[in-house]
Amino acid sequence: MDRLTPLSYAFLAAEDVDPAACLVIGSMAVIDGPAPPLDEVRALVAERLPSVPRYTQRIESSRLGLQAPAWVDVAEVDLTEHVTELAVPAPGGRAEVAAVTAGLLSQRMDRSRPLWDVTVCHGLPEDRWGLVMRVHHALADGISGTGLYHVVFDSDGARDEPPPPAPRAAPGVARHGLIHTAVSAARGAIALGAAMWPTADAGLLGPLDGERRYAWVEVDIPSTAALRHHLGVSLNDLVLAAVAGGLRELLLARGRQPDPHALRSLLPVSSRTPGTSGSPDNQVTLMLSVLPVEVADPVDRVRAVHERVAALRAAHEPEAGVAMQQLAGLLPFPVVHWGLHAIFRFPQQQVSTVTTNVPGPRAPLTCLGRPVRQLLPVVPIAERVQLGFAVLSYVDTLTFGITADAGSSPDVEVLADAVGASWQALLDAVPVDG
Repeated sequence: MDRLTPLSYAFLAAEDVDPAACLVIGSMAVIDGPAPPLDEVRALVAERLPSVPRYTQRIESSRLGLQAPAWVDVAEVDLTEHVTELAVPAPGGRAEVAAVTAGLLSQRMDRSRPLWDVTVCHGLPEDRWGLVMRVHHALADGISGTGLYHVVFDSDGARDEPPPPAPRAAPGVARHGLIHTAVSAARGAIALGAAMWPTADAGLLGPLDGERRYAWVEVDIPSTAALRHHLGVSLNDLVLAAVAGGLRELLLARGRQPDPHALRSLLPVSSRTPGTSGSPDNQVTLMLSVLPVEVADPVDRVRAVHERVAALRAAHEPEAGVAMQQLAGLLPFPVVHWGLHAIFRFPQQQVSTVTTNVPGPRAPLTCLGRPVRQLLPVVPIAERVQLGFAVLSYVDTLTFGITADAGSSPDVEVLADAVGASWQALLDAVPVDG
């Protein structure tokens, strides 16, 4: 029987502890019209659903709670519950699309059913329509979560960007046993120890109210090629620098001076081996990086990001996370259950935001013959983190999707504009020949 890993179970435990948490990941696809009938979308999903068996399973707890919950097959997936439709309020522009996306992604899933669903959204301008795809984080991470794309989309070219290079994980338990794993986990605790200090108060940590706001900004990828080569930085460095620049402007707009120790971001890192992007479950580790919001110059900011991420990799932070997950997998499930619930009840002060960068489809997609024009990613927020950034590439476009707690961050559109301006400021600061 396939049981949840401690990491996958953690996303359920976070919801159990905090009524305002919703650990659902997903995206909104904006598609050319005319919109197909709902029955046609359901027929497409019914035809392809067997290709992803995890989407025909639900979670079942063990009777006495002595083992982790397991994935069990359902007799039949009721597509009237998993594939639904709604009308986007007129005029169906950015504000309305953002509100619908935020609303759907803040609704918890029924754990008695398979943990995914699709919503057809009518009423977008230019005869377009939307498709909101949701997957619970217990079922998939950012990379495998795009597996739902294979159910609803077609592509003539390469479907997925190869996953980023997996960090060199600590050797498996089966090979080297408990002692080696414990030693690796201890080293990992040391490597991550510096990140356990509370951040300075930036007004971005606090209780969530349960409602969400959403905004996005799109940037062009090819135009950065010469810049990246000139500065010797990666696309991910540019992403983090743009996020840091946007948060800097948000803090200033709120009357706060950016503190060099104010914003530590959780950075998910894939621990997948090549060729496993479609496999279910969570195969991800992390790095914890302080974002250089105190740096005003865009070039200095991206260089600071590059140096900090390089230092974290040199300290083997990603491998540390893998080793600690392996150690957790050796513990009896009641210990894991108790430990996670205890941790989530304690107000964390170490992580201010989350920034996840997922490689998306490299070739244009279609749905029932209709071209997909945009993919707008959504990341969940929880654990007192009031802002989260999901970054997804689609062909030559990179989209920053920002999830915000509605009560504390109503100015999410201001932040989205600031992220886009920060990205452009770097391009303008270093004019290079293409």
